[in-house]
Amino acid sequence: MIRYLLRRIGHAVILVFVTLTATFFIIRLAPGDPVNRYYSPEIDPRMMTSVRTQLGLDQPLPIQYVKTMQSFVRGDFGVSISEHRPVADILRETIPRTLMLTVAALLLQVLIGLLLGFFSAWKRYSSLDKTLSIVFLLFYSIPSFYLAFILIAFFSLKLGWLPSANMFSIPLDSSGGLDVVWDRIVHMVLPVSVLSFGSAAALARYTRGSLLDVIGEEFIQAARAKGLAEGAIMWRHALKNALPQILTVIGLSVPFLLGGAVVVEKIFAWPGMGALMVDSIYARDYPVVLAVNFVAACMVILGNLLADLSYMVADPRIKLAGDSNARDK
Repeated sequence: MIRYLLRRIGHAVILVFVTLTATFFIIRLAPGDPVNRYYSPEIDPRMMTSVRTQLGLDQPLPIQYVKTMQSFVRGDFGVSISEHRPVADILRETIPRTLMLTVAALLLQVLIGLLLGFFSAWKRYSSLDKTLSIVFLLFYSIPSFYLAFILIAFFSLKLGWLPSANMFSIPLDSSGGLDVVWDRIVHMVLPVSVLSFGSAAALARYTRGSLLDVIGEEFIQAARAKGLAEGAIMWRHALKNALPQILTVIGLSVPFLLGGAVVVEKIFAWPGMGALMVDSIYARDYPVVLAVNFVAACMVILGNLLADLSYMVADPRIKLAGDSNARDK
């Protein structure tokens, strides 16, 4: 186990390094110049040159790259070009906001996906199963931005039940802590729903397919021959044996949640990492773009690592195989 973790950490370091390197050069190939935000016909050209020098943009690209990598190794993300304050302070504000959405969306995705997938497999080939399959395909096929506009138009504009944007009400009556918590929950309903519904539909379809594969195994037939109820067979035997594959899908959904957060946060004006990323790209704020990519890469790698560990816990045979391979080496 320790050797496996060390190997995965080594691969993660290499992957993060490659991600930072690719991001560094790609954003500099994009048209535009960060200094253009300070340009004005009335400004002395020497002042523009001084600004470029202060930002380190006058140095050759290889030197900029080396200094950027050195700063990341030290844990220093630099200073934002557009906001003129440390990038670490900006990340401390935006990371919890994005995690608030993605963690809630992941929990809702797992809850809806497992329950509906399990129920669909239990009532397999029935009219209800066919209806659920159509619903799964529909929600999986709808783009997140289109689903967001549909939910805003119906629940915010037509019914007026839910807010359409922002993270809190303005002005917010902060007379009690519960009012603040409830206001935050209400503002999270629509973005979390948009983030989770598509992934939940995909997870439900995969859960149904995995359970149907397990149902055809001989030990399921033996359980039926013993007189066990169908519900008990599905819950105690089929789901237990299909769980490792389902956990893999859940772990792989983390990158899609983070990627979807970019669109969702921008549509709902949620001040998280996704909205920060879009604004920083438009502003050519290189330090912020690199820092957000670094954090996102670490989150994705951590999610995949947790998925692998949960896979090994759910199926001890994988752990034993890994240990035997390590002993053979």
